[in-house]
Amino acid sequence: MAYTFIVETGDNVPGSNSYVSVDEAADYLTQNIHVAATWDALPLDSKQRLLSWATRYLDQQGRWNGYKTYSDQSLRFPRTGVKDQDGTPLPPDEIPTQLKEAVIEMARFFLVSDRSAPRGQDGLKKLKVEEIELTFRDDYTLPVVPPQLNLILRGLGAILGNSTFAKIRRS
Repeated sequence: MAYTFIVETGDNVPGSNSYVSVDEAADYLTQNIHVAATWDALPLDSKQRLLSWATRYLDQQGRWNGYKTYSDQSLRFPRTGVKDQDGTPLPPDEIPTQLKEAVIEMARFFLVSDRSAPRGQDGLKKLKVEEIELTFRDDYTLPVVPPQLNLILRGLGAILGNSTFAKIRRS
């Protein structure tokens, strides 16, 4: 099946696979001098794929407030019963600006870091219990998404698996 880029507008667009259009992403990323030129240089198809990949990732990893507006919608937004970070109810037929910004930030992250690539085992190389010592492999990078995503998404929900360490409990 051929890939088709379809943006969800809040009107339950069949087959939608992105919350953000390429033009919206370009407008947002123009503000970031560190990435604007890189984004502009990408072919249209690559921009579309990054945005739909970021949308899918956030939909898979997100624990969203409220519930789907339409039972047959392709994506997890639009949602009913959601408030923004100030507690203002959001319209049930719109894609929140916060979510669009998070998708763009995730697409930017995917542009420089392929988090879908196999990592092997996590980077913990050594654990010493007497005075608790953790040593990570030199080539290890923490498997997190950009930390600002949960700040951007405040009120809408949260991205799961965005913490660095699990809680340690004594028995």
